[in-house]
Amino acid sequence: MGGGKTGWGVTGAGSRLRSYRVGMSFPRTHLLARAVIEQDGHILLAQASGHTNTFLPGGHLEAGEGLARCLTRELFEETGLGFSVGAFLGVVEHEWRDKDGGVHHEINHLFAATCEGLSRRQAVRAREAHLTFEWVFLDQLDARQLEPSPLRALLTRGRTPGAWFASTLPNPGPETR
Repeated sequence: MGGGKTGWGVTGAGSRLRSYRVGMSFPRTHLLARAVIEQDGHILLAQASGHTNTFLPGGHLEAGEGLARCLTRELFEETGLGFSVGAFLGVVEHEWRDKDGGVHHEINHLFAATCEGLSRRQAVRAREAHLTFEWVFLDQLDARQLEPSPLRALLTRGRTPGAWFASTLPNPGPETR
């Protein structure tokens, strides 16, 4: 096997352990609150300049901030609109690598959100220069490369009782030698 020692690091909920080589850095963890803003079979998606994938509006939790407050703040910063945060829908965890090979582990907390007077027939203007927003038919989530990818199925299968959970992380199971 490529030599070198391995160590264990906690990378998921509870006690899920994952093997990392000694000397490797642990994944950078991102705690995020994201909004599911849906109207008439359409969902509002965000896209960052220079990227082909889309994502749900929202963003990073700041120190001392609850998830609902985080989402309200992020939506206002991104759109300038006052949203109401509704029901907690679930969690999607996602691991990805940046262009330098760094590992990132994000935990997306999903909430329904509404904005009085907002219509899918009107464009949502971004207040942040690197973002754009677009209303997309639910059946176009694959074509618009919504990430994390488990959201595509969760959003199109309709609301089910209870909270969602999905992950892009492999389930490593017990340690193998």
